[in-house]
This record gives sequence, structure tokens and C-alpha cells, in this order.
Amino acid sequence: MCLRSPRCLAIFTRDAFTAEDLQQQGFKQASFLGYPIMDILTPTEKNLHLDDNIPTIALLPGSRIPEALNNLELLLKVCESLASLEKVQFRVALVKAIQENELEILAKNLGWQYQSCGILIKKQEENTIRVECYYQAFSDIINHCDLALGMAGTAVEQVVGLGKPVIQLPGKGPQFTYPFAEAQMRLLGISVKTMGKSYKNSDIFIATAKTIQSILQDQDYLEKCRKNGEERVGKPGGSLNIAQAIANLL
Repeated sequence: MCLRSPRCLAIFTRDAFTAEDLQQQGFKQASFLGYPIMDILTPTEKNLHLDDNIPTIALLPGSRIPEALNNLELLLKVCESLASLEKVQFRVALVKAIQENELEILAKNLGWQYQSCGILIKKQEENTIRVECYYQAFSDIINHCDLALGMAGTAVEQVVGLGKPVIQLPGKGPQFTYPFAEAQMRLLGISVKTMGKSYKNSDIFIATAKTIQSILQDQDYLEKCRKNGEERVGKPGGSLNIAQAIANLL
């Protein structure tokens, strides 16, 4: 085993818990110096047209096509349910692979209207739901959101690292299925909640909306998420810390 080789001078882990576990197993060279994915989240100051008085929900459908579009469809159904319960604003972080015409088709199939500049609109009896989609604004969106609806891997870890809660929906896959979501929930602790086991259960959308409404009002839980993020993922600076540790070994 390479970790037991005398030539293995250091083991850098992605979280503190893994380092502690390895040390208990006898790998004294294991340490957690930070997770490099947290070093690329500096906001670009992109204007997201946010109202500071309204909670912001980030929608993270993932990066793989066509799975990301299928995920976005499920997330929009949550938006419909949530908008009837709570006044919030939605911002979607899109990858370049998702084309504007694909958003138009998605909106039409779901009974939404697509406007230019990535805006999705749906009129309900008492209000109008507005979902704004942005390219190259991931860092801005997750830094400014109060909660994320996530169907992704690394992106969810980054949101948790920022100390924010994440709600997951099991998707059609191939990546973001219930087993993946459940494993990620165990990895990231209390900050992540997975709603149900199948996207085919129509009750999942209203249940998710009610859970989001409850979380936004639970200051004690939100504070626990801030602490959990630091413990499970860590603060920025991991890249430099690891580089300095390697340089000291050479």
C-alpha cells in the first residue's frame, strides 16, 4: 500500500475528519491543510440584481449535459412550490454547455416563458415567479445566496464550505442519483439534506419547499451550518498551505 511506504512523506486530506481517522490508523503523516476548491470562490462582483431584503436561493443543476437540463427541470418545479409559500429570489448558475435555445425549449415544455438574458417567468394566481440564469457567475451566486438547491458534486461541497445549507433532490442521473446524494450527505454532515429517494414522487417538490421555508427561519440551524462548513470543508488557503508543506519536504 502506497500510504504505508516509507517513501510516503505526507498525506494531505480533503477534510479534517479524514486526517484524524488516518492518524488514528497509524498514518501520522496525514494532515488537513485546507481544501483547494475553496480558493477559487472570489466573487467577480457581477450584478445579480438582488434585493437585499429577500432571501436568495441558488439553483445548481450541475455541469453535465443533458443531465443538467433534466436537473434544472426538477429545480424549477421546486421554485413553483416555494414561491407559493415564501417570497424569495432565484438565481441559477449555468455552465456554457447549456445553450439559450435549450432554455427556451425547457421553459415551453414546463409551461414557463423564456425572456432574453436568461430570465424564466411563470405566472401563478397571486404572483409571478422569476428565475434568473447566469453564466460565469457561480462564485457570485453562491457567495450571495442564503441556501442552495444543489444537484452537483463539487459545487455542493463549496456551498457547504461557505457555511450555507444545501437541499438536494435525487435526479435521473447518471451522476446525481439518490445513492450519490446520500453519500454526499454523509460526507458533508448536517449542512446537506436530501429530499426523498426518487424524483418520480410528485410530493417531493412541496416537501422541499416547506423544508426550505423552515430552514430560512431557523437561525440556530443556520449557525450550525456555518460551523459545520468550516469543520467539514475548511477555510480558503489550502492551495498555498499544501504547496508550502511540499516545499518544506523537498
